[in-house]
Amino acid sequence: MNITCTWSINNMQHLVSDGGVIAVEWGCTAEGGGKSAFWGGKSEFTPDPSSPDFVPYDQLTEEMVLGWVFAALGDEKAAIEADRTAKVEKQLHPTVESGVPWSAAEAA
Repeated sequence: MNITCTWSINNMQHLVSDGGVIAVEWGCTAEGGGKSAFWGGKSEFTPDPSSPDFVPYDQLTEEMVLGWVFAALGDEKAAIEADRTAKVEKQLHPTVESGVPWSAAEAA
């Protein structure tokens, strides 16, 4: 079963004065076999409008902002993906079930 992780930007806060992004709410969803697991978080930034790398708010793309988030997360990105993938694997192949045996017998 192939499980894929998809990252998204759900919201951003930016300064009205210069459009500098100060906070990004992001999410990672692992999906496979009709099951899914989500992990969300928030990264904070200190924009510098005088930097040559500064991009005006209205010119940002989700890919650009995800790049900032991934850089901020560092190795945690891979850990989040591994955790969510394991969660989906566990949903697909449970090792524990709940219920009572007589419910199924009475229904039959």
